[in-house]
Amino acid sequence: MDKKLYSYLPWLLTVLAHRNFELSKQYPYPRHFHGLSPYSNNMKTSRLASLVLVSGTAWVVLEWLFFATKPSFMSLYSPWEKLSVLSSTSLIVVVSLLMVTVPFSMVALLLRRLSANGRLTSTVALFPLILLLAMTLIVVMDNFTLTLFGWGVRDASGFAIWAYRGATLFFAIFVARLLHSILLERHSSSALKSLTIVVLILLACSIPLLLITVSVSSDEDFELTGSSRDLPNIVILSGDGISAGHMSLYGYERPTTPFMDRVKDEFLVAENHFSNGSDTGGSVISLMSGRLPTTTRVVYPPDAMRGVESFRHLPGILRKLGYYNADISMRHYADPYDLNLRGGFNEANLRHLKDTGGTLVATIRKYPALNPASLLLDRISERMSERFNHVWKDKPMRNPMAEVNEPDRRWMYDDGRMAEVRRLISESSRPLFLHIHMMGTHGEKFRPTKRVYSTDEDYKTLWHIGGYDDAIMDFDRNVEETYQLLEDNGLLESTILIVSSDHGFQHRVLDRLPFMMRLPGQARTGSIAGNTQRLDIAPTVLDFLGIRPPGWMEGRSMLDSKNQDWINRLIFASGSKADKTADEDRWAVRNPQPPWYSLGRLYLIKCNQGFKLLVNTMEMSTASIAGSNLVCDEHLSMSEAREILQAHLREKGYSWE
Repeated sequence: MDKKLYSYLPWLLTVLAHRNFELSKQYPYPRHFHGLSPYSNNMKTSRLASLVLVSGTAWVVLEWLFFATKPSFMSLYSPWEKLSVLSSTSLIVVVSLLMVTVPFSMVALLLRRLSANGRLTSTVALFPLILLLAMTLIVVMDNFTLTLFGWGVRDASGFAIWAYRGATLFFAIFVARLLHSILLERHSSSALKSLTIVVLILLACSIPLLLITVSVSSDEDFELTGSSRDLPNIVILSGDGISAGHMSLYGYERPTTPFMDRVKDEFLVAENHFSNGSDTGGSVISLMSGRLPTTTRVVYPPDAMRGVESFRHLPGILRKLGYYNADISMRHYADPYDLNLRGGFNEANLRHLKDTGGTLVATIRKYPALNPASLLLDRISERMSERFNHVWKDKPMRNPMAEVNEPDRRWMYDDGRMAEVRRLISESSRPLFLHIHMMGTHGEKFRPTKRVYSTDEDYKTLWHIGGYDDAIMDFDRNVEETYQLLEDNGLLESTILIVSSDHGFQHRVLDRLPFMMRLPGQARTGSIAGNTQRLDIAPTVLDFLGIRPPGWMEGRSMLDSKNQDWINRLIFASGSKADKTADEDRWAVRNPQPPWYSLGRLYLIKCNQGFKLLVNTMEMSTASIAGSNLVCDEHLSMSEAREILQAHLREKGYSWE
């Protein structure tokens, strides 16, 4: 008899005689026997399922700990909310991993029936887990090296790339051997059983959250009259940190905006327009949602929209009307996906919605109660895929923190953004909503494409006025190119074109901002004398479309003919805390805690008066609005302004007594 076959007999006879798997373990089968008996098959299937549960949850737990212990969107969450994020995200990952593992297990079963090598069959069955855990170890290692040395995958090139590839293969082999041993019961099953029970308890905690998602929906407080074919395109072109006081359009002595000067008669121009946030993220959300940062709680990273609030915004309404929505801005600081605007944009910063999380995540995005889970899954999936693409596909990772602080880097130039503008306008086949946030005027250093009021030496000077004015001239040229693109494509007279800025020079809130709006057919031109604010833009657009703005919008339409009533209106704006830290992704508030979280300053504007409140100390200061031409009927005293600001904080839920 063949010696190899003979070596099977003790084990086979024992199984057949006793029909008991536990007894068969007293007679271990030879290592070269790789078939599975009918009595061990169920056991190995359950072990594979346990490995899927534990592996998927381990990945989520490690990443959850990373986000829970540093400034992140979870910084605003209570301990219970953080645990809910962990349990619901783990459930989503485990279900997805089980679905992915099933076809690999089927292939492994087929290979086993074809008498393939046992190591091969188990590797095929375990492949999704091997890849997941190997990349998880790469991410953990990267977190370690970034924390200790400030160097990681994003900085790797040349030989270092091959070193990371070698590390990935090493981790994959290590994980494969470990999982193979566990699957074939060469290690005690007690630890795996215990971990599986813990995971099942954790996953069960997410069931109540899943049960209530069906009853939570986003608002649809609007109606459309007429056909979507009649809808105009909407293009919002914003600069970063542009004060009206440095634009010849608003009377500045240097001709920094020659194109806007020439076409201003085609636009409706706001003379006294203000930001609602001193930082880009809060200002962008005010623009999109028509609400204050103190309402949305989005002031500065790590803030992001939450729950049903994530669905309340202008892009979401426009998308339901048939618009194709695109965003060209800056990752992490102005990006709608990073700020958690749900159901708003088809694409943002060279990413399509379908590419961020897959079909399963796209489905759960529809449920506000699962928003935190889908947001965490977006973040951790992106962290892993960015590193995989950098190491294996030669797609360099971006370093937003370095990009913002190193103006020499390519991101500072708006050429790439304008290339995207050209693509989107030329390819537009249905109503287009396009939000563009230009970065050339972002400080502290300015590197304009053309020098008129500055030199290359001036580049080294922080907040150099000549460099700033030259950067504004670059912005004016971008406005001209966008205007010309619309005209050349026959779209100018069917487009709402808005020119604005997120905040003033050096993040000032009490500076007037530019606001120009060209309506189709120049339906409304001239100027608006009263005080307007950035959260008025969304209701203004809806008003022109003939749609009643939803009740949750706090702004007012600037097409309202009663502009003189706006002279004494109260305008609020927010600023972030001064204590910020730099991590691998961005600048963020170091330790956002109640009652203020990331809020550090609150501003009040009435007529030509401006007030600032430092919320930690309740210290007040005041300043007049430079360049304001408003004649005020009455003025606020410092004590009156303090009472108004404190009442606003209480109204918005910042109760600190």
